[in-house]
Amino acid sequence: MEPLWELAVRLGAPVFNLLLPGSRIFLPYLAGAFLLAFLVYLARAAEAPGPAEGVRHGFLDFCFTRRIYAHRSALVDYRFYAANSLLKAFGLVPVLVGVPLVAEVTAGWLAALAPAGPSTVGAAPATAGLPVGPLVQFGYTLALLVALDGGLFVAHYLQHRVPVLWEFHKVHHSAQVLTPITLYRMHPVDDILAGTSTALAMGAVVGAFNWRYGGDVAEFLVAGLNPGLFLFYLLGYNLRHSHIWLAYPRWLSGLLISPAQHQIHHSSAAVHFNKNLGFIFSFWDRMAGTLHLPTKPEPITFGLGGGQDDQYDGVIALYTLPFRKAARRMLGPAPGRRPARRGGPNRPPPCPPAP
Repeated sequence: MEPLWELAVRLGAPVFNLLLPGSRIFLPYLAGAFLLAFLVYLARAAEAPGPAEGVRHGFLDFCFTRRIYAHRSALVDYRFYAANSLLKAFGLVPVLVGVPLVAEVTAGWLAALAPAGPSTVGAAPATAGLPVGPLVQFGYTLALLVALDGGLFVAHYLQHRVPVLWEFHKVHHSAQVLTPITLYRMHPVDDILAGTSTALAMGAVVGAFNWRYGGDVAEFLVAGLNPGLFLFYLLGYNLRHSHIWLAYPRWLSGLLISPAQHQIHHSSAAVHFNKNLGFIFSFWDRMAGTLHLPTKPEPITFGLGGGQDDQYDGVIALYTLPFRKAARRMLGPAPGRRPARRGGPNRPPPCPPAP
């Protein structure tokens, strides 16, 4: 019976994601976004001239607009989400490197470079363990959150700057409308790159703390997640892939990526391209020169622009088209074939040189 149950669990992965705190569409996270969307709606209704439409009917129409959730692009998202969930459930998206392996290698390197630990010469080896209190645990938890975010930023930056990687990342940016399911519109190659980058960053932190404290440091957790990540998901994360504009005050947007900033990232306008690459923190974008702070709601057309979005019109195309385009980039166009245009008429090339 156990194999049958395991098979049922794997096949039910697209639905079970709603019940798992580690999933970004965990029901409480969706509920948090729903509540914030309601507050945004009330604020807009208060600003609108004349009597506002009935809150319940008006809000549901505002939040779940049919022209968005029944859009052809959204329908592709739903099918691609189901297919990708099954691929991951059956282990068909490989993990190139894991946090434990990187942590072990990091701790070994540090031990070889400074076998007596970071204190004084002749002191007890770091692996003997040093006192671990709440302050150390807090530092460890925060360091892991920053490492996770930094790893994701590096992967995202490369996806936008390396032409071959951009071909796979185009899958995500080809969405013409945004819904919470759009976040899963990621090619497996994108997932492999992001997973590898975050494993390297987080593994280095784990290894350093293991070397310093002998493996006795434990991360603070909420529902099995880093508390910062849990709060980030709970407080409106799913609005970033939506049509609902929620911008933070300018001072806060300089620290955290707001839903509005990520919507700008999906814009096909030249002024928005390659902007707001961060996941949680926006200081990475400030350091990389890719930060765009909105001062007011900006009109946004989502997608790649230049008519490219129509090429990504089905699940098979989302999986296979990037490989064909990446191969053409690496091998060059076939003899007698004109090189494909890289952008729309009002859009810069998707992969401009790094500054």
